[in-house]
Amino acid sequence: MALNPGIAAKIAATSDHARHGTCLRCGAPVLRARAGHVAALDVIADPQPLDLHGEILARLDGRLTWRLITTALGIQRIAWRSPTVPTSDLVIADHTCPPQPIQEALL
Repeated sequence: MALNPGIAAKIAATSDHARHGTCLRCGAPVLRARAGHVAALDVIADPQPLDLHGEILARLDGRLTWRLITTALGIQRIAWRSPTVPTSDLVIADHTCPPQPIQEALL
């Protein structure tokens, strides 16, 4: 028995599977997912993996970091990243839009 397409879309939207998209504000490429199973968080992250230096800079900037896990079936998931536990998974950070130019007042 096949799932109703509307129900299948709702299940996909509430899962921790990473979906590629664009930021609604700045148009940059992002990954979206609902990370966690009990108290899920809506995550919008930059898709570029970070090295250790990049992760430290992201944390100092107040951004959360996440593990980007690829399952054996090739499905990407976003999961919570504990900064005190080493990981072999890719690490990504919350998305922040680049600064927008400020329009000066006209005289």
